[in-house]
Amino acid sequence: MSPNGDDTDKKYGEHKYASGTRTSDCNYGCKCWMGPTRSGGPIGLDPFGECPNNPEDEKRLGGDRDYRIIVERRIDDLTTRASEAEGLLEQVEPGTIELAKKLEDAQHQLSLAEHRAAQAVKTLTPPSQSKKPPSTG
Repeated sequence: MSPNGDDTDKKYGEHKYASGTRTSDCNYGCKCWMGPTRSGGPIGLDPFGECPNNPEDEKRLGGDRDYRIIVERRIDDLTTRASEAEGLLEQVEPGTIELAKKLEDAQHQLSLAEHRAAQAVKTLTPPSQSKKPPSTG
């Protein structure tokens, strides 16, 4: 339960957009929108996620209470994920990070050397003459 008594476990369906190749607003009127290359909406809402205007029990709470439940739930989820990521990062030894940087640099240097070698081979190889198929006669 939230401080105002709302059920923070309330279930919501996803947004619904018109099909096609044009930008479309969510059919439920939450102000999220989806286009072929971009999407957006009110701060805190995921245009691919839950829609505050689409409660599964079909009962809106009124005001911005549905919106707040979804945004607070997203914040909690993102906070948890960030904390877990920090924990994983702390488990990586500093020497491992340094080795990863050295490996990345070595791969870059190898790529440059391969490119230079290919250019040298190209420069040293005489232009190919027009090749005629061998005669069979």
